[in-house]
Amino acid sequence: MQWAREFGRDFLQVFIPLFVAIDPFGMVPVFLGVTARMTAARRREVSFEAVAAATLISIGFILVGNELFDVLGITHQDFRIAGGIILLVLAVLDLLIAGKPAVNEDQMVGIVPLAMPLIAGPATLTTLLVLRGRHGASLTILSLAVNYGLLLAALLGSGRIARLAGVNTLRAFSKLVMVLLAAIAVNFIRTGIVEALGR
Repeated sequence: MQWAREFGRDFLQVFIPLFVAIDPFGMVPVFLGVTARMTAARRREVSFEAVAAATLISIGFILVGNELFDVLGITHQDFRIAGGIILLVLAVLDLLIAGKPAVNEDQMVGIVPLAMPLIAGPATLTTLLVLRGRHGASLTILSLAVNYGLLLAALLGSGRIARLAGVNTLRAFSKLVMVLLAAIAVNFIRTGIVEALGR
């Protein structure tokens, strides 16, 4: 029983920061925005594709992230700024180029921008690196799996929202989401710069 209590406490210490960083339920409106023109079947495929790609990226960073950063000579702040710039470019293209999405919806939306940089973005990957150092790779990967399971369930259920909202509403909502994505991108860039200057 003592072992179970200690494991539960350690698990929550890893699970909760990841849950906040990933924000599974907060990803639903973003997911609906970038998949607004898709059929329900395609949206379901993209859900699995995005979570699977994010899982591979995240586990890779857990195992070799710090070593990769050391080899390349970059910092977590550099990574946060780069992710913000990518996200900002995608949002601006979607907002300004009429009739042309920022990404190829039929082929790449599950990977870019959903898996990277939205799901497995700077906040998630940086959190993973910190938790790995504190609690080890095994517990971090377990907590990651539970969080991504919750995320997948949330994305799969988003189709019901799409059917209730209607096509025109989703098209308008998509543009609103892109404005929000631009704001998120600016936050990534600003935070990265502030942290870099404060070192």
